[in-house]
Amino acid sequence: MMCQLRTTAIACCLFATLACQQFGQNPDRGAGSGESADAVAATLDGQTITIGDVDEHIKEQLFSEATSERNPATLYEVRTRALKGLIDTMLVEKAAAAADLTSDDYLRQQVEAQGDVPEAEISAFYNENIDQMGGLSLDEMRERIGAYLKEQRVVTVVANLRDQADAEILLEPSRIEVEAIGPAKGPDDAVVTIIEFSDFQCPFCQRVVPTIDQIAAKYPTQVRIVFRNLPLNNIHPRAQAAAEAAACANNQGKFWDYHDLIFANNRALSDEDLERYASEVGLEMADFRQCVQNRETQQIVDADTAVAETLQISGTPSFLINGIPMHGAQSLEAFSEVIDAEIARSASGASEATR
Repeated sequence: MMCQLRTTAIACCLFATLACQQFGQNPDRGAGSGESADAVAATLDGQTITIGDVDEHIKEQLFSEATSERNPATLYEVRTRALKGLIDTMLVEKAAAAADLTSDDYLRQQVEAQGDVPEAEISAFYNENIDQMGGLSLDEMRERIGAYLKEQRVVTVVANLRDQADAEILLEPSRIEVEAIGPAKGPDDAVVTIIEFSDFQCPFCQRVVPTIDQIAAKYPTQVRIVFRNLPLNNIHPRAQAAAEAAACANNQGKFWDYHDLIFANNRALSDEDLERYASEVGLEMADFRQCVQNRETQQIVDADTAVAETLQISGTPSFLINGIPMHGAQSLEAFSEVIDAEIARSASGASEATR
């Protein structure tokens, strides 16, 4: 999940997510979908245009839109997601065939075998996501959350099949070259550099902060984390001011303390709040006030935003892991998968160089 420039109703998005069918659920292919690919859809100067021609045009159009006109980084992400989905589908089909079941029946059987979702799990999910519940109570959301969590068990079933399979993805990731400047933690000579584009008012940026801390703890000598700004001013009116205040905290060597305090309180980002946080982390207040009024401070933030726009990054949080794009508040496991691969790649390169 991530914040994006386009506006959405968070509660509606959650409800849509809770209602989504995650795997093996096909849309109704009812009336109007049975035309032959050879059926004529139109004629032009005596030349026929078939349903198949139209469908091919649609596929090409959707593919271009999905990959941002074949932006290399987006193209890699789309292909990787599609490849993983294809592998998962093949694994389910194989397991289902061995059990003499259809794929849908196999998944349903595996999910039902786990029984009902415990009340404690439903309550925990509600409490963790209460801000996205649109003001509805646990009683009002219980059935929907339970159905959603039960459907999510499919993910675990497929993951178990994947763990047992001998599968290797050989696609080479696209890498984006960008200068790793900005507040950083971790050694300068780290094997892996993670550049984060973030927005202090974004709830998903807030959510990923503990994960970033876990990465720093897990890879103390192997990973360097660099923070760059991408305030989404259209939807987060206080993000720019918070970013500029954090830049001033960085001038006094207190960026990460200030960073953590803002994210812990990112619903309270008035000028008075930002000054109070500065005082709490021990900044020299006269210098801080002068800094936030300085045009150069705004230019620091604006420069980060301009870089993000050049890279076609429009949502937060977004990450470049040794140049490999990753978007949204991903899990530690998702980050570790890429980080471990980069560490192994570096070790392999070093080994080759010594031969």
